Amino acid sequence: MKTKSRSKSSLFLMELIIVIMFFSLSAAICMKVFSSAKVKTDLSRNMTNASFAAESLAECYKANKLDGTDLSKIYPYATEYNGIYTVYYDADWTMSEEFKGAYRATLVEHEEDYYTQAKIVVYDAKGFELFSMDCAASPEKGVD
Repeated sequence: MKTKSRSKSSLFLMELIIVIMFFSLSAAICMKVFSSAKVKTDLSRNMTNASFAAESLAECYKANKLDGTDLSKIYPYATEYNGIYTVYYDADWTMSEEFKGAYRATLVEHEEDYYTQAKIVVYDAKGFELFSMDCAASPEKGVD
């Protein structure tokens, strides 16, 4: 009788080990899926916020070219160096005075034909380009 009870207990332990392995494998797969979903969600959120920041900067640039005011009046925290405007954002996409390791948007003006154009690029902390766009201001005065 002792041999029968031992064989049943060893069979039960083997089944228990297989079930535990199955659940641990399922948990590992679920953790991988959830972590990749979080990374994709964060990247999508950052790209959306970057596009909003670039579009806002482009609209202000166009409006200010029309009435001749300086862009730094609209963006008080913007820095200008050699014709490159830079606006810094913190991790919550709120404008900040200095680069705190989160995001930055740059605007570079250049003349092309009859239009003043600008290239706007938004970068993350590692220098990865999240979003870029070109925009054109009004034509020069006296040009049809």
